[in-house]
Amino acid sequence: MFDYGEACPISMATSVLCERWTLQIVRELFFGSTRYSEIQKYIPNLSPSLLRDRLRFLEEQGIVLRKRCGSGNRFEYHLTPSGKALAPVLTELGRWGMRYAREGMTDKQNTISGLMRDFAGGINVEELPSGDTVVQFHLTDLKDDPKRYIYIRDGVVQECAQDMGFEVDVYITSTLPTLTRVWYGEIDIHRAIDAGLVKLVAPPVYQNNLRRWLGISSFATDNPRIFAS
Repeated sequence: MFDYGEACPISMATSVLCERWTLQIVRELFFGSTRYSEIQKYIPNLSPSLLRDRLRFLEEQGIVLRKRCGSGNRFEYHLTPSGKALAPVLTELGRWGMRYAREGMTDKQNTISGLMRDFAGGINVEELPSGDTVVQFHLTDLKDDPKRYIYIRDGVVQECAQDMGFEVDVYITSTLPTLTRVWYGEIDIHRAIDAGLVKLVAPPVYQNNLRRWLGISSFATDNPRIFAS
């Protein structure tokens, strides 16, 4: 931990939070990751050794609590009250980043796991027909596991990499970069369909209501510059 040597709360906070990858790890804990392997899946550019160091550091700072999972040598990581208090910090940081530092963002690497989790979290169940809905995403630019599924059952949304055998209601075919741009509001989903960047196969009730049930990032909807640019 770097000591700025200043009697300043901003310096004290940044000495804890601004180590490389620290806030990204906290972000994943907010998204529901609790296992070491889950965090690593969503932050593939973070080396295993550095992830261990950062988790240990967050534990020492009282931001993360490590708990043994079952009787084996497996652990889960959970945010403490001081960790949960970072929610508005991350929210405002994301809003600032989208408004003032988003240039070239969607040209950078994204993961299919992270993107599908985002889309699943953005589903507006109230705008879907009653009963179950299954959405299949086919990412044509990915060689390994190019299909992912979002299952909506009894009002609960679940993202899954496996075909559970249920009838698919909505087929969405595109590429990872295109759907990343759609999620962050750089291109409207209907414009992407009209341009042939996204292929949608679904009954009219899903097609006509697409914008209302398939959400985009709240950072995009909060940012008027996205739609003005």
